[in-house]
Parts: sequence; structure tokens; C-alpha cells
Amino acid sequence: MRLRAVTTAACALALVITVPGSASAETSCIFYYTYTDSAGVEKQTTSEQDPFQTCINIPEATDEVNTKPAHSPINKTHGVAYAYEETECSGAKFVLESDASGGASMKFRSMYFPAAA
Repeated sequence: MRLRAVTTAACALALVITVPGSASAETSCIFYYTYTDSAGVEKQTTSEQDPFQTCINIPEATDEVNTKPAHSPINKTHGVAYAYEETECSGAKFVLESDASGGASMKFRSMYFPAAA
């Protein structure tokens, strides 16, 4: 728990003390992904919440009947991320190391970020 607080504080501090417009500051603790909206338009968005040790269902992809899975993840957090094919972190699991990305063929509906070691 203490490590989680330290990681969150470090990310917040990095964003505050860097020059606006710095690409490294803007992406230091963010997870990007692409989804298809209800009009069929693909959009990229981010997850900036404190996700450690929590399964996160991708809001734009949770309705397995009416929505397509998210895809093209980019992990700009400081640790590994797991993308799951289904909601509630079930189904096939894909591993994304820190600063790694997956292509359009990496389809997922939920994410899990384990606590840093």
C-alpha cells in the first residue's frame, strides 16, 4: 500500500515539475487505448486512475453484445499491465511491459495492473 502511494505521488510530482508540452511528462503514468464509439468512430482515450491491484473494465467496451473490444493499448505506466479478452479480467490474457504497446489485433475488455515489486 505504501509503494502504491509513493508511485502515485511520484507520477503527480513528475507532471507538476516538468515543462508543459513535454511528451514524457504527459505520458508518465497513463495507459492509452482505442475504442469504437456508438457511431462507429474509433477514438483514443486514456486511463489515468490509480488502478493498481484492481481489475478495471474498459467503460467503452463492457457491453459484449453492443460494443467492440478496445484495442491498440499503449502502456506508459511504470509497471507491467495485463489486458484481458473479457470483462472482469477473464479470458485470454495479454502482457504489456512498461513503455510497450500492442497493435490493433490485441482486443481487450478489461485491464489489471499488479502492484510494483
